[in-house]
Amino acid sequence: MFDSASIIIAGSTGLIGHHLLNLSLKNESVDRVYSLSRRPLDETSSKLVQMVSDDLSIDKQQIEESAPEIGFIALGTTIKKAGSKAALKAIDTDLVISVAQSMREVGVKHIYVVSCIGASSSAFSHYLKCKGEMEDSVSLLGFSSVTFMQPGPLSGDRSETRKDEVLLQGIMSAINPIMKGFLLNYKPIEGEIVAQCMLDLALSTHQVSGVHRYTSKAMFERKT
Repeated sequence: MFDSASIIIAGSTGLIGHHLLNLSLKNESVDRVYSLSRRPLDETSSKLVQMVSDDLSIDKQQIEESAPEIGFIALGTTIKKAGSKAALKAIDTDLVISVAQSMREVGVKHIYVVSCIGASSSAFSHYLKCKGEMEDSVSLLGFSSVTFMQPGPLSGDRSETRKDEVLLQGIMSAINPIMKGFLLNYKPIEGEIVAQCMLDLALSTHQVSGVHRYTSKAMFERKT
């Protein structure tokens, strides 16, 4: 594990990103946390440097001597919230790629991005296609390592309620006892589990180069 790590998080007000922020602030191996958000965070810590802007841009003047080598991106929306397929793509694909590029420019070497199970640039689903196109582009940005977290349905407290996820969670809870093997990829997973897995992987002493993907099954198995 790193003796001291400097990290940067985009999307720290969302479900996974907020858990990631809190876990990072509590972790003794993390000595600096840069956050990119559209609104100020309630959290206060001597470790935390907040960068607030509408486009989640990085203010290089705020980057101190401990420039971040590890980057986390937990950004995403829904068509219902975004208002259109184009608006969803602007966030889930274009914004993520832009933020990743900015992280690379300030020295980030290892990046961890929240995607989803089934992401593919050739997917029929617009949502999965956007995630897949994002993965393809971020993979080519020149990071030492890129890790995509591909959870299935997310569970946990959100700042907003998504009726489709609530319905799916109700259905899935009834069949959880038989969710084994590959089916674990579709079992509801807590946002905190995803965040903890991301942080654990990032702080590992052995950073493996290349592109990696972690599904819910891998996250559940890593937790046990």
